[in-house]
Amino acid sequence: MLRQRYGHVSAERLLSGPGLLNIYLALCELAHVVPRNYSPEQISQTGLRGEDPQCAETLEIFCAGLGTAAANLVVCLGARAAAYIGGGIVPKLGDYFDRSAFRSRFEHKGRFSSYVAQVPTYVIVAQTPALRGLAVALENS
Repeated sequence: MLRQRYGHVSAERLLSGPGLLNIYLALCELAHVVPRNYSPEQISQTGLRGEDPQCAETLEIFCAGLGTAAANLVVCLGARAAAYIGGGIVPKLGDYFDRSAFRSRFEHKGRFSSYVAQVPTYVIVAQTPALRGLAVALENS
């Protein structure tokens, strides 16, 4: 469905607010279920409450996919200190994200598994973190 609609389905197409909707719609189509007119936030909330199987599976797929994408970036960039997860979705998932497949998928990197297992991951929960970082950079210059 997504490939027919977009031609190319990238990680960015799935690992975002609109991506939640894309995953949800694809799962509904596969299950032959009429999708509800949910926003990405409603998909997250409904999935967290376990009220809709497609919403719950959407969150599972999202968290697992984010783990894979984050690990790919760590390996590509040679990061060692940490990987920080930001955005509007993950901080709202709270404990669910901690229990999700994110970290196991993050560490499942074949010959790079031991490398990425040593890299901690953190969720950014601060408001306007970029502005805070900019303020520190300006103060230190």
